[in-house]
Amino acid sequence: MTGTQIQSTLIKDILIGILLYILIITTMYIMPLTGVAIWLFLPLPILFYRLKTGRNSGIVIMLASLAILMLVTRNIAMITLYFGSLLMTGFILGECIEKHFSVGKIMLFTCLIVFGLCLVGVFLYSTIQRQEIQQLISSYVSNYHAMSGEFFSELERLYPEMNLDRQMFEKENSVILLAAPGIFINSYLMMLWLNILLMKKILLKKGIVVKTIENLSRWKAPDYLVFGLIAMAVLIFFASGVLKFIAVNLLIVLLFVYFFQGIAVVSFFFQKKRTPFAVRFFFYLLIALLPQFLFLVIGCGLFDTWINFRKLDTATL
Repeated sequence: MTGTQIQSTLIKDILIGILLYILIITTMYIMPLTGVAIWLFLPLPILFYRLKTGRNSGIVIMLASLAILMLVTRNIAMITLYFGSLLMTGFILGECIEKHFSVGKIMLFTCLIVFGLCLVGVFLYSTIQRQEIQQLISSYVSNYHAMSGEFFSELERLYPEMNLDRQMFEKENSVILLAAPGIFINSYLMMLWLNILLMKKILLKKGIVVKTIENLSRWKAPDYLVFGLIAMAVLIFFASGVLKFIAVNLLIVLLFVYFFQGIAVVSFFFQKKRTPFAVRFFFYLLIALLPQFLFLVIGCGLFDTWINFRKLDTATL
């Protein structure tokens, strides 16, 4: 293939990457019900074309897609923070996979870099708007409470026979608000995990094997994390204020880490026993629908730290 042909192919890939991303965003706006499902895989196109076309082309696709979105929506602040972070997620995932980082490092580095850039973006936005970050957070919290109140009033109007307890509703809202950062981080981690899984399958179809993401069923959290989990669980009962807020959210994140380890244990034995797809699907559906199965998987991941269900050689992990 000549240099001209290579350049032509590269330009074609860049244009397809940009068009694909715009198509996905357009689908989200036209069919809002698909929003959550599509949101989970928004980093995938950038991840794919970053690995296929290289770093420079990946940056072009990322910046061009973001610029088009900002021009169309005319909402620079929201688009830059929300969709920009997802584009950056795909790009950084590609960088980490190309450098053959372990799965744990891929997810950790991606989280730290993307969240760090988001914090910088929020700081710059607050500076431009001449508002303190605390004021921005307070306004969002106030808006959340106002929307919750309107939602409850609407429920009371539509279903008067339900005898809804406003005090209980507000208490549950406060709990959700307290745990919101941890829940958000966990949803982000789930998004990373799903994109890595899909990217692994795409690469396998092209005959490319990346050893660091090949055996995800053998993944194991560092042993020292269990001490952090125990410390946060104890701290919740004695701490108050900001310290309790931090402890609650760290506990939620650490439990989710052990959920990943539990899923890896389950997947390991499914592969070992060559379990039919229908059985696997049914079990994963139970995990998604029933909290009992969710906590069972978390417990499986936690106790795997001591029992080592898969009999892994920790020296090779």
